[in-house]
Amino acid sequence: MSDHLERFSLYAISIDYPDTSRVEFNSKGRREMGDVAFHLPENIRVFLSWGELEKVSKRFNSVEEHAKYSVDMMKKGKNVANFEQVSSDSLTVNTHKATLTRVKFDEMVSPIPFAAKKPISRTTYSLHVHCDTSNRYFVLYTMSPTDTRTKYDELLKTMSDSFRCH
Repeated sequence: MSDHLERFSLYAISIDYPDTSRVEFNSKGRREMGDVAFHLPENIRVFLSWGELEKVSKRFNSVEEHAKYSVDMMKKGKNVANFEQVSSDSLTVNTHKATLTRVKFDEMVSPIPFAAKKPISRTTYSLHVHCDTSNRYFVLYTMSPTDTRTKYDELLKTMSDSFRCH
């Protein structure tokens, strides 16, 4: 991972990302809802998604509930085994209360069709932010091989510290 950063800015959203990344913006995205993927050289992707806060506010009373729901949905994945929530931390991102969650699990994959599935250890990070100012929610997330944890702990911290939603 590069120590040099670039700044992504769109729809009053901005975030720093490694300058060695390829940025892919969903062409159907708009101010109210969209996503962007940062493709890192290690074949790892970091996603930033956003949507209308009003829609998630009908289902969840807080950013913590929203984050918990996302974790529960991951846990129910059909190729997920040995799921463990490692941490869930409250923090402030761009003046908003946010939740940063880290989970570990084995993704069960078959190297060839009809072969026995083998586990690949994964670590997933997700940062949930609700912004009343822009009336949007944001989720920054990535899934990486478990053996690269420290590098992605630092990357997600850098990206979340630089994130601006209005």
